[in-house]
Amino acid sequence: MSINLSTYFIKLRASLLAGKQDVACVMYYGMPEKSVDRLKTLNADVLGKFANKDQWINTKVVAQFEADMKAAGKKLYLHQYDADHAFANPSSPASNTEAAKQAYAYTIEYLKPRLK
Repeated sequence: MSINLSTYFIKLRASLLAGKQDVACVMYYGMPEKSVDRLKTLNADVLGKFANKDQWINTKVVAQFEADMKAAGKKLYLHQYDADHAFANPSSPASNTEAAKQAYAYTIEYLKPRLK
């Protein structure tokens, strides 16, 4: 099975807007929703990939998101990398090939059963 990830990158806000049509949500170092009430409306679980060296969406922000998802009763598959924001973007100076490979593999593993 070949999956074109550019077609399936659904950020959290898009998942919130998609409602019942949403089947999967993949976040690559995006800013999490901070409203637990809004998170409760998610139809799909979330695969979140975050960079521990990110100065803006830092580990405290990610920890709060994890707590908020739990409070909302939603499943979060969390992966954190020893990398900086935009680690999976090959044109970024922060590109990290190893972290990007791992993130891609986890993304495919997450999406396959949900996109049948």
